[in-house]
Amino acid sequence: MRSFRESINVTGFANAEFFAADLFYDSFAIHFPVPREDCGLSIPTPARNWRQYVAFYKWPDDTIEPVGFCNWIRYGNVYLEGGMCVRRNFYRRLPKQHWDACKDAGGVAQIIMESAARELTDCAAWFGYCGDKKALVVDLRVGYEPTHHEYLIVKWLADISEGDKRSVIDGIAEIGPF
Repeated sequence: MRSFRESINVTGFANAEFFAADLFYDSFAIHFPVPREDCGLSIPTPARNWRQYVAFYKWPDDTIEPVGFCNWIRYGNVYLEGGMCVRRNFYRRLPKQHWDACKDAGGVAQIIMESAARELTDCAAWFGYCGDKKALVVDLRVGYEPTHHEYLIVKWLADISEGDKRSVIDGIAEIGPF
């Protein structure tokens, strides 16, 4: 049997709807966030500013299944991260050896964020909106920190002054949940 690392692959897309729409719907019971200008946020969201990442798992029988998804939207000099989801029954179906390796790697959500972090570095920060305690634990492991706004978290990628950080945080908070 191949290793867990050989069995998991995270790929970025301009639009991952083909691969992740069912996974997203199963997780949130809402339609997939297709990249588009008018996505319901109070900010411009042109499709060219979207990055969507999907984690694929290759089972021992060579079946490939999308098992995780997350979305990033570029806004100014930051990315807004949202829609993180992992297939509900994925972990229970993993072979024990792969379950152990996946757990040691932090789980699928962490693997997706770490993969995206190698590519989405052209910004001052990533922002997330997180009200789930389990998800927050993972977010903190990859470098997010709480802000003074409830549920709003930030991962700084640039060295900027504390005053500028507060200004950026407050500006992102005005967007509301994303």
